[in-house]
Order: sequence, then structure tokens, then C-alpha cells
Amino acid sequence: MHYRHAFHAGNFADVFKHVLLCGLVLALNRKGAPWTYLETHAGAGGYRLQDEAQRTGEFREGVARLMSVDAAPLALSEWLDIVRKFNRGAALDAYPGSPWFVRQLAREQDRLVLCERVEGVFMDLRMLFAGDSAVALHRRDGYELPALLPPQSKRALVLIDPPFESPTEFEQVATSLIAARKRFSQGIYAVWYPLKKRFEADRFCRRMGREADRDVLDLRFETGAPGEGQMRGCGVLIVNPPYRFEEDLAPALDLLKRLLAQGSSAGWQAQWLNKV
Repeated sequence: MHYRHAFHAGNFADVFKHVLLCGLVLALNRKGAPWTYLETHAGAGGYRLQDEAQRTGEFREGVARLMSVDAAPLALSEWLDIVRKFNRGAALDAYPGSPWFVRQLAREQDRLVLCERVEGVFMDLRMLFAGDSAVALHRRDGYELPALLPPQSKRALVLIDPPFESPTEFEQVATSLIAARKRFSQGIYAVWYPLKKRFEADRFCRRMGREADRDVLDLRFETGAPGEGQMRGCGVLIVNPPYRFEEDLAPALDLLKRLLAQGSSAGWQAQWLNKV
């Protein structure tokens, strides 16, 4: 059985990841030159919250807590606008995936390259972007990412967002990321990861800090939820982040800390693992 993100769509980790993703795309849009977005594990592109997600209810502690926000910092405001439009003004019924957020912020000159290995999920993704000439779809293993680099645009944001269903996932991510950067070192690379076995996450992040010849920023978010057996935190490692990205996103992350908290230890932290 492969990981099915539909059960977890719209949870706190999705919110954190997608707000950061919106911030990264907005930073790319500051310059007029075109960019390419590449995603290794694109998923279905969108999820109905009345289907599998209803069974876990994780979205209620994530996206549902934010739908009544009136004013928010830029990245969070853009995220909210995209979620509301995806629901077409109705009550919260669906949640977009990473490709949809990026597509809504992309300009006419920008392009998306999306990889998804699982056939049924890929078919959903293809249906969502049917007829969209700005989006190229590949039914392939996302860890073959280096073969798709460098992009013609010479500017790129790469999201590596694996399911972490394999005990060797961190090693696979590291191998793919190192190989990708050898082919295209000037790109922005973002890696989402869960905070379950923290020593594995810490080891991976330290390794990426040592391997990189660019700035490496590690951003983490924790809900402070009590109990065991659930994911209470996650991180996004960014190689070559945009200028002042941490400062620009801090107001949005402060608001997420308040609205998504499930305990007194909720919070976010930023750590520079390499600073060139």
C-alpha cells in the first residue's frame, strides 16, 4: 500500500508547507525573468475534504482553523485567497495541493513540471491540469529529478515532498538533492520532512548543510499537541533561499503559531545550517 495524502490533506503540515511555498513563489515573482517549478511527488493536485480526509479529521486542526481570518501577512493572505477560490466561495469542501498553489501564482512566462509515480493519482493530476500548456506532467519516480535539470528558464524552484513511507527516504532525498544540485546549483530547493524520528531529521539537515555551497535554512513548525502516535511537527529545508526569506515569512509564521497551536509548546523556529 502506498501513502495516500488524501487522508491528511489540509492538516497543519500542509498549511505550513504551502504558506512557505507561496512565499517562495512570491519571492521569485519579484523579478520579471521566467521561472520553472519542479515537484518530485506532486500528488493529485487537489483533495475533497468530505472523502478520505473526513475519516481522520486532520484538516479541522489545520486549514479549517484559518478560514475566518480577515487580514494576514502576504504569503498567508495569498494562501487563503487560493484556498477560498478553490472552494468557489462555498464552505470548506476541498483543499488544493502544492501544484495548484504554484499555478495560481505563476505568470504567463512561468512553467510547471510535475512528477507523480502512482497511476491513479497521476490520472487525477492530469485531469486537474487538462489543457494547461504551462504544466508538463511526468508519470515517473520523482527521485529521477536530476534528469529534468537544468530548466530552460535558468531560474527554478524545486519542491521535494516525498511520502516518507520508506525507512530509507531521507537517504533517497539526500542522494537526489545532491545529484540535482550538481546539475543545477543556482536553483532554490525546498524539502518537506516530518518530525517523527528527530535524530534522522537532524542528521539529514546537518548533512545538507555540509554538502551545500549555498545558504541552507531549516524552518520547523510544531503544534505542541500532547500524546504519542501522531505527527506533531514538520520542517522545510531550503537550499539557496531568497534574500530575507526568514524575515519576510516571520509574521505569517507567528500567526500560524497562534492559530494552529494544540498545546503550550507550539511554535516555529529557524536555523541557518550554512551561511555563505
